[in-house]
Amino acid sequence: MDIPVLLPKIFNYPLTYGKGNIKSLSIGDIVEVPFGNKTEIGVVWNKQQTTSKKFKIKLVKKRFENLSINENLVHFINWFSSYNLVSKGLVLKMCISNKKSLFKEESSYKESKILNKGKLFELNHDQKKSLSDLERFGNNFSVSVLQGVTGSGKTLVYFEKIKKVLKTNKQVLVMLPEIFLTNQFRERFSDFFGFEPCIWHSKVTPKTKRKIWQGVIKNKIKLVIGARSSLLLPFSKLGLIIIDEEHDTSYKQEESLIYNARDMGIVRASFENIPIYLVTSIPSLETFYNIKRKKYNITSLKKRYKNFPFPKSKIINLNLNKIKNNFIAEETQKIVEEYLKKKNQVLFFLNRRGYSTFLICKNCGFKHTCPNCSIYLTYHKYSEKIFCHYCGHSAQIKRHCRNKKNSCDFKMFNPGVEKIFEEVKKKFPNKKIKIISSDYLTQNKTNIEMLREIEKNKINILVATQMISKGFNFPKLNCIVVVDADFSGRGFDLRSTEKIYNYIIN
Repeated sequence: MDIPVLLPKIFNYPLTYGKGNIKSLSIGDIVEVPFGNKTEIGVVWNKQQTTSKKFKIKLVKKRFENLSINENLVHFINWFSSYNLVSKGLVLKMCISNKKSLFKEESSYKESKILNKGKLFELNHDQKKSLSDLERFGNNFSVSVLQGVTGSGKTLVYFEKIKKVLKTNKQVLVMLPEIFLTNQFRERFSDFFGFEPCIWHSKVTPKTKRKIWQGVIKNKIKLVIGARSSLLLPFSKLGLIIIDEEHDTSYKQEESLIYNARDMGIVRASFENIPIYLVTSIPSLETFYNIKRKKYNITSLKKRYKNFPFPKSKIINLNLNKIKNNFIAEETQKIVEEYLKKKNQVLFFLNRRGYSTFLICKNCGFKHTCPNCSIYLTYHKYSEKIFCHYCGHSAQIKRHCRNKKNSCDFKMFNPGVEKIFEEVKKKFPNKKIKIISSDYLTQNKTNIEMLREIEKNKINILVATQMISKGFNFPKLNCIVVVDADFSGRGFDLRSTEKIYNYIIN
């Protein structure tokens, strides 16, 4: 009997093998097969690749007991491949990898069984109504939007729903846009549920990945919190998908396999016939459109938790208040000083990495542009280099001037967070100041400690990009200065205005 086996390689079709001495093989079974002079791990697929040519068929060597992906995931991988124009084998690689260490027998898991030993959180009237709405939308496939103003307690609502799903012995996937969010989210989760969730992202160790991967495929692990890649985990009994901060552009993968994890999450939920919740304070344009067309359900939280008041806002015209060569007006400085005196934290927000986004030689007019993307290169002072934030191209800033024999004399325009950080340090020399940006944050103990220092109010001023808007919770952060707000909405991205509005409101 011929068996189609898809390998986690570049192939867009399964290879054909003989059944050999194995008694039974079903769609989704994970097997070991000969491939050239080596052996490879593959999955029994649902459709055989036909050919008129005659060739000798090799035999399946081994079937891994108790390890198989369900047929719904097989169909989802086929659809994912066709929609995103990528080979099935590469999509399968995201699901099972091709490292044999992943299939070593693992006996210890973080089982999600302890459900009522966390702190007690009482839902208010609006939260109870939203939870009731989500229940009313049913347990079969549907897309529901949980919209709530910042600080309204959306997380508590879907935590309550997660608790109900776990009690039915089904699994839950919670997706977050950034891996930097997972540690703080883990603490909030532990407070509510009384146990730590399993965290999945690219920086997780191979041993932890093996435990989680085998745990979800055997239904031993009921809940995973993860970034984009968690979407392809082989859950055996998935009951609910939650996509937090659904509007966030970080769900779009733009290297290697290009896809939008939010949209693919909706498709996977449809194949699994389970509900999916999109959680947001301001829906993306696509989500808003689907709400208006009645394709998505919606429930809203319009008040902040415990009726905390909304923040006041003030526009300061830099053309009238700006100090020469600076981007922080005197009026802004006075307001910030008032908050600092009250032991509050202050955030200077500017969604531009680096020191300056545009350099031009005062003598010859030369401008640094990316040879691949044709956009201006951004100067990063900490590395003394210029970078393209689209393709990653980097170069040295120095060059010979066209008009003279000496080097170009560059004038810098459009500040980045490094420039604002430098300015803030001069104006508040006695305060502890930190930058939060993808250039400065990595998933390590130093950054975890820094986030804890911010939570404990040991850092006075933050200078941050969009990274700060991705779900961090800092109780003493009560003043936000949006630097150069009108210019931040312009750029090479057609959706930059939508994005900057999302960041400011969040």
